[in-house]
Amino acid sequence: MTQTPITVTYSLEEVLKDIQQSIKDVDKKLDTLQKEVSDFRTETKVAIESLKGEIKTLDAEIKGEIKTLDAEIKGEIKTLDAEVKGINKRLDSQEFINRSIAAGFVLAFGTGVIKLFFPNFPNLPH
Repeated sequence: MTQTPITVTYSLEEVLKDIQQSIKDVDKKLDTLQKEVSDFRTETKVAIESLKGEIKTLDAEIKGEIKTLDAEIKGEIKTLDAEVKGINKRLDSQEFINRSIAAGFVLAFGTGVIKLFFPNFPNLPH
């Protein structure tokens, strides 16, 4: 068993040129990738700064809305407080009237009971 010798039909110069070309292609791809990563970083920084600006704007708007709502609520509380005071005054006068009417009914009922049991009460014999 004898083996036939292997013969290479490529010259060393051609092989080295192919290897160099492959290295150049890889270098180009790496340069492109590095540029894309750099561009992505720049875009990310710009997007973050933009988001920070939007967040600040939203924060200011929310704070303004909160101040407006706070002022409205305070105004409504003052209005309700005034209404409650007015209702209290009306209830006080209504309670006085109700007590007066109740006292009148009690006196009228008491007078009726006295007249019922003592028909000659105002005209007592001398």
